[in-house]
Amino acid sequence: MEQMIKIYLNCRFLTQRITGVQRFAYEMCCELDKLLNDYHSLQIIGLMPKRPIQGQYEHVFVNIKLQTCGRLSGHLWEQLELPFFARKGYLINLCNVAPLFHFRQFITLHDVIFMTNMDSQKWWFKLWYRLIARFTSRFAIHAFTVSEFSKSEIIRYLSVPNSKVSVLGNGASLFNYPYQDKILSRLCLDEESYFLIIGSNSARKNINLVTSLFAASTNLSKIKLVVVGGSYTNLGQVNQIQATNIVYTGYIADGELRSLYRHAKGLIFPSLYEGFGIPVVEAMAEFIPLIVADIPVMHEVCGDSALYFNPMSSQQLELQLNMLLTSPDLCLSLINLSAKQLASYQWAKFAKITLSTVIQKADNENCDCT
Repeated sequence: MEQMIKIYLNCRFLTQRITGVQRFAYEMCCELDKLLNDYHSLQIIGLMPKRPIQGQYEHVFVNIKLQTCGRLSGHLWEQLELPFFARKGYLINLCNVAPLFHFRQFITLHDVIFMTNMDSQKWWFKLWYRLIARFTSRFAIHAFTVSEFSKSEIIRYLSVPNSKVSVLGNGASLFNYPYQDKILSRLCLDEESYFLIIGSNSARKNINLVTSLFAASTNLSKIKLVVVGGSYTNLGQVNQIQATNIVYTGYIADGELRSLYRHAKGLIFPSLYEGFGIPVVEAMAEFIPLIVADIPVMHEVCGDSALYFNPMSSQQLELQLNMLLTSPDLCLSLINLSAKQLASYQWAKFAKITLSTVIQKADNENCDCT
C-alpha cells in the first residue's frame, strides 16, 4: 500500500489583507487544492489561527481541509502554536516567515530585502526577519523562491547551498474577479488617459521619482498618474507628492484594480529592488505596455516585452513615456511580446513543482508522517 504523506500548510495569510506575498500564497493553495485530485497518497491540511478569513479570499478549498487551531494570533501563533499542531507532518510556508522550531518544513523566501540597505524598514522589523531567515533557511528541508535573482540573493546573503533552493514564480491573479469599471468615474478618469503605478509607501518602490516627474513635466501635464497601494508603518515614511494630475487610490478591490489595468495607457514599475514584481504579469494579462526599472529581476521577468529606464533617472523615464505616447506600433509590439512572456508564468506549473519537490524530499527522508 502506498504510504500516505501528511502535509500542513501555514495558512495564517488568510487572516491578512492581500498584498503580493499573500496573493502568491493564496493562488498556490488554490492550485494545490486542484492537484490533490491526482495525488491520492497526500493529505493536505491548512492550519490558521482562530481569526476571521479576510473577505478577498473567495475560493473555498475542496480537497484541502482548513482547520483553525490555538488561542494566539499573528507571529505568536505562527511561532508558538503552529509548530505544535503541525508536528505530525511536513509544513509548507509560503509567506517568507516560518516557525523557528519545526524541522520538517519547507520555506518560501520571496526576497531578502531585509538583508540589504535598500529599504527604510524599521530596525526591529529587519532584525526579526533576519533571525527567522537565517535560522529557518539553515534547518528547513528545502527553500522556494520566485526568481533566479532572488535565488542568487538567498545564496549570497544566507549561504544556502544552490541545490537547496528551487525557483517558482508568480502568475496573473485577477482573472476570477469581474471588472468594476465604476472606479473610473469615481476617480474622474477617462479610458487610456492615465498611466498606472502599483506599490506601497516603501522607499524601494521608488514611487516619488515618478510622481515628481508627473508633477513637474509640462509634457505630461495632461496625462494622469494613478497610484495604487496601501501605507504600512513598518516601512518608514515616504511623503506623497501632490499634483492635479496625480491620483492616489489607497487600497482598492481586486475587480477595481483589474479595471484600472485594463484602461490604462501602461504600467510604470520603478522599483529599486524586487524579488519578482507581480504587477508586471498582471499588466501583461490585461494587454497594456510596460515601462520598468532597469534592474536584473525585471529583465528576467519581462525579457524583451518592456521598455527599461534607469530607476534613478526621471529623464530616462520621461523619454520612454514619450515613446509610448507617440508610437502606437511600439505599444502593440510590446503587448504582443508580453502575451508570449506571460505563458511562462502559470500558477499550476509552480504548484506542480512545489508538490513534486515536497514528495521527493519526503521520500528521500523515508519518514513516516502519518
